[in-house]
Amino acid sequence: MRVHRKGSKLKLEFEYLADRSEDVPLVIDWWRTVWADRMGSDIELARDQLHNSLSKTELPIHILATLDGIPVGTAALKRHELANVFPDYHYWLGSVFVKEDVRDGEIASQMSLHIVEIAKQLNLPHLYLQTINLGGGLYAKLGWESVTVFTHMDEQALLMLRIL
Repeated sequence: MRVHRKGSKLKLEFEYLADRSEDVPLVIDWWRTVWADRMGSDIELARDQLHNSLSKTELPIHILATLDGIPVGTAALKRHELANVFPDYHYWLGSVFVKEDVRDGEIASQMSLHIVEIAKQLNLPHLYLQTINLGGGLYAKLGWESVTVFTHMDEQALLMLRIL
């Protein structure tokens, strides 16, 4: 696939973060820009936890989006997310992050679709996700259905489902 950026074409590819474990510190730094309040203050612990969870076959499965080999985003296929709110809901698309300077190139959409394909290959029945866009945003355009609006950590969010 090609992503247009300021008149040029860049090649978007997906790799398993397990194959690029040297990029774990970068991914943690990205996540901290938006989810620092949920990650705790121990950056080394967060890096170690992510590094120790890397897999291409067992959940969680993290992918890295690259443009011409340069990391620009990440997403994950997880067994649980928000387990304290939805303890019986399994299989999630989560941790979707795209660098701000390339957010107009539909990278988040392509990463989400790639995670859906991985989930299908694993014969998962469905995926859930949470978004603070109560209208569903890009996920609604990609075929996700709204389930319910809920409040978590004083923030309203939308739970969405995609049957595979």
